[in-house]
Amino acid sequence: MQTSPLTKSFGIRIDGIDLSQPLGGEEFVQLRHLWMEHRVAVIPGQNLDDDQLVAFTERFGPLFVHAQTSLLTGYKRKEVMELSTLDGAARPADYELDWHTDQTYTPQPVFGTILYGIVAPKTGGQTLFSDLAGAYASLPEDLRRQVDGVTAVYSAEPRPKVRDTPLTEEERARILDCTHPLIRTHPHLKRKAVYLSPLHIKTIGGLSEAESLDLLRDLTDHATSDAHLYRHTWSAGDLVMWDNTSVMHSRTPMPAGEKRHLKRTGFYLPDELAVPF
Repeated sequence: MQTSPLTKSFGIRIDGIDLSQPLGGEEFVQLRHLWMEHRVAVIPGQNLDDDQLVAFTERFGPLFVHAQTSLLTGYKRKEVMELSTLDGAARPADYELDWHTDQTYTPQPVFGTILYGIVAPKTGGQTLFSDLAGAYASLPEDLRRQVDGVTAVYSAEPRPKVRDTPLTEEERARILDCTHPLIRTHPHLKRKAVYLSPLHIKTIGGLSEAESLDLLRDLTDHATSDAHLYRHTWSAGDLVMWDNTSVMHSRTPMPAGEKRHLKRTGFYLPDELAVPF
């Protein structure tokens, strides 16, 4: 296992491992520690079928299934979502996707997310990552005073037309707004991070929606500055995994006709650490 940094402050590239074969116990523990410590791990050169991808994912914890079940129509198995622009894709994904952290609007947010690249575009379709642990550590004092000890309301549809695929009526009744601390502590490393999801935060503390949006813009501007950013350009065979307690992500658009096909899995923490605040 060889490693190299992705940026000066977060992210790690891990070479020399084949995830189609089960990792030994010590090797897996080392990989898990490297991923949690660095927030984002890129593991290139993989060749995985769905069973192998799922087997690797569930070594970390119980498998994640998306709360918006209407998105899963047409997929072979509910634990493996496909993000694709290929002909016949169930849900074409060629548009820009705003900054967000996965499933913040659920009582038990997904801990880790994995994307596996099968077809990579020649241009566009990059995945951007923001280091929310580094962003918290470098918060200006005026912003820190506004967020420490404060909760936020996270919603699947915080504002009109915020989702590319609106919730169904059944999902609106089932996926209710959630309140979480705006500053969360990593369950293993005890590292603090801003639990930032501009796509999903509805209100912050006792602020109005308008005041919350103003604060959200300030936090987002800080968290997405160059010092806290990693831009991943996809190659076929890349496996990228990130820690949703400490990172948010977005996607750049693709020109018409570009082909991109990724598979996505995720995992929760074990039940005893299900809500890691």
